Amino acid sequence: MLDTVQIKHFFRSLVCDDFQSRWRYLSKARNPTWTLNAKGSENLPNLTIINTPNDIWHLSAEVSLPKMLFGHNARLPNQAEVFQGLQMIGEYVEAESNLPFDVSTATVSLIHYAKDICLGESDVWKMIKILAAKRLPPLRKNFYEDATLYFTSKARTKQIRIYPKLKEVLDRKHATPEAIAHAQGVLRLELCLVKPDSMDSLVKRLRLPDKTTSSMLTEEISDSAIGEVLDKLNFFESLSNEKTNLELLREQFPTRKAMNLCGFLEMVNERGEGFYKDESLGFSKDAYFRDARDCRKVKVWKRQ
Repeated sequence: MLDTVQIKHFFRSLVCDDFQSRWRYLSKARNPTWTLNAKGSENLPNLTIINTPNDIWHLSAEVSLPKMLFGHNARLPNQAEVFQGLQMIGEYVEAESNLPFDVSTATVSLIHYAKDICLGESDVWKMIKILAAKRLPPLRKNFYEDATLYFTSKARTKQIRIYPKLKEVLDRKHATPEAIAHAQGVLRLELCLVKPDSMDSLVKRLRLPDKTTSSMLTEEISDSAIGEVLDKLNFFESLSNEKTNLELLREQFPTRKAMNLCGFLEMVNERGEGFYKDESLGFSKDAYFRDARDCRKVKVWKRQ
C-alpha cells in the first residue's frame, strides 16, 4: 500500500521556536532550515523546518512507514497500520518541535505508493525481463543491473520502480529472517510522486478533494494509483502469457475454488456465454455471474 511518505503543515507564526537551539541548522541551505534526524536513524521520521521568503514556516516529516512500524520495508502496512503510523508521526513531531501537528489535515508532499505481487522467486525474474522490454512514454526507462527497472519523468517529479524484493533485502547489511521471509517470491512495484505537480495530477485524475493525508493515504487511492501503472504495463496480460488459468486463480483463491472456476471456464468455452440459460445444466444465473466476476478479477475471463 504505502512505503515512504512526507507530510507537512504550514504556519504564519510559531507558538514556540525553541527547536532552533536543539535542531541542526543548515547554514548552506537557500532558506533558513533546521533538521532533526536527517539521516533517518532508528527508523524515526526525518523532520525539517524551513522559513521561506514569504515568511511561511514549513514543518515536514518524512519516513518509511513500514520501517518505522516493523523495522524493515519488506512488509507493507495495511490501512489500520497506516493510521497507526500516522499517529506515531504526529506524536513524534509534536514532542520534538513543541508545535501542533494534526496528521489528519497534514498536506502530503511526497509519497511512494507500493504493491507486492507474489509470483515465486523464479517467476519474479521472468517478469522483470518481460517488463524490461516495455516502454511507458513519455517516461524514460533505465534497467539497472538487470534487476531494477525505473521509469522516470523528464522533470524527475515521478518515478516507477519495479524490482525483486528479496534481492534488495539480501543486498542490505544485517537482513533479518522476518524481512527475508516477507520478501521471498515478491515483485515490488512502487509509484513515487516526489513533487507537487505530480501529486496535483493524481488528485485531478482521481477527483480527490485535496492533498491531505485523509484524501491520499488510503488503500483505495493506493490501489487506483498502482492500478493505473499495471494497466499501462499490461501487467496481468503479460503475466497470463506465462501461467495457466489454474495457476493464476490459485494465487487469488483457495485451491478448491480455483479448480471450480477452471471448470466454469471450460463450460463457457464449450457451451458459450450464458450457458446457465440451459436449465438442464442446473447452473443458476447468480452463480454464473458470481463466477464470471471472479474470473474477470483475475484476468482469466475470455483469456486467449
